Amino acid sequence: MPSPTAPANRPGDDDSGDSNRVLTALAQAATSYRSEHAQAEQDRAAVQRLEAELKHVQAQVQAAEAAATAAQQQADHQLRHVDYLRGELKTIHQAVFTGNIYGLILKVCLTLTGATRGLYITASGEADHLRVRAAVDMDGYPLNPPSPRIEALCRHVLTDNTTFMCSDETGPTLSQPSRPAEEFRNCLVAPVVLLRNFDGIVLLADKAGGDFSHTDVETILNVGDQSAVAVENDRLRIELQHAYLSTVTMLADTMEAKDPYTQGHCEQVSRLARITAERLELSDQDCAVVCYAALLHDIGKIGVSDGVLNKSGPLMPEERELMRAHVRVGHDLVAKVPALEPISEAVLHHHEYYDGSGYPDGLRGPAIPIAARVVSVVDAYCAMTTKRSYKDAYSDEYARAELRRCAGTQFDPQVVEVFLAVLERPEAQDLDDKEIECGLLPHRTAQGV
Repeated sequence: MPSPTAPANRPGDDDSGDSNRVLTALAQAATSYRSEHAQAEQDRAAVQRLEAELKHVQAQVQAAEAAATAAQQQADHQLRHVDYLRGELKTIHQAVFTGNIYGLILKVCLTLTGATRGLYITASGEADHLRVRAAVDMDGYPLNPPSPRIEALCRHVLTDNTTFMCSDETGPTLSQPSRPAEEFRNCLVAPVVLLRNFDGIVLLADKAGGDFSHTDVETILNVGDQSAVAVENDRLRIELQHAYLSTVTMLADTMEAKDPYTQGHCEQVSRLARITAERLELSDQDCAVVCYAALLHDIGKIGVSDGVLNKSGPLMPEERELMRAHVRVGHDLVAKVPALEPISEAVLHHHEYYDGSGYPDGLRGPAIPIAARVVSVVDAYCAMTTKRSYKDAYSDEYARAELRRCAGTQFDPQVVEVFLAVLERPEAQDLDDKEIECGLLPHRTAQGV
């Protein structure tokens, strides 16, 4: 029986194995592709998330930078505001010596809040009598008393010790405006000074670019804190001014008691010299020095004997030197009073000549203090037009002609020109010696006056 044999290879068996292997490889490749594709999709999604997060972070950075820039701008604005407020408050305190304290406080309040017009009102006495002290673009004020509408606003502030903004829904019931100037688009009424029996009220109206805010209220209250000190100083200034004026007038009267021919001379010189100084547009300080120096320019004659002072004939050389010494005596007397020391130089040099030929130091031109130059011109005119022990009074025409003739040699030409113009003014003829308004001499500084 024949033995079995292995089956013979059929045709195509090798090709079938190869196909299976190919299919297996393709399946594996497909699986790998799908895996890699899924990973790529995940990576792409992650990139998109990162890009979105980056954009969000960039937006946050830009917003933070914008906020920082805005904060810096606001800080810069606040710094400028504080610097301006500090400067204006310093000016308020300096204004104690110029007498315009109320007007300056109002101006500062208007500037700091953006208001375009307003009033500064004081309340004094048990009945809180209201008085308008300063006004900006408020027709009829400060000459007229507060209208019922303005008074109602002030009473609301005084009664409740608070501020009032007319843009608020609540507030006092107001009467109708008595004049067009009292029709406000918006207004802020606030206490500025609350001191002893004195109350100050500021009314600000028609703010440019919007309504008043609580920041404006805080600003006004800060101004008020500083203004309280300045206003109290102003009150003390007035009291001190009256004391100085009484002292100066007493000294001048003492000197004139020695010479009956010059009674009222110093007051006349002082009034005309003050007007001349104002027409020359001198500073408030220089006007005060001129006024006081004119009152006391001859105070040194206290040291001159009556025989020499009232001599009817010409003076001998020795007597002339004694008479000339009155400027140094006057300087030394006045310089011993601290409040009057600033005028001592004017008293010393009021007999200097513009060309340098005067006494005591032979000063020339602008080297002579301006107060002394003014007193020199006015003193010469008043001396010429009044009777003295050694002469009769000269006519006004003669005195004016002498001033013109001596302009540039004895007198400052500009002062002569202005003084002659002053003589044409009505107030120059109103020589009431009881109404001398010199103003207060400022405090001395380290550099002097």
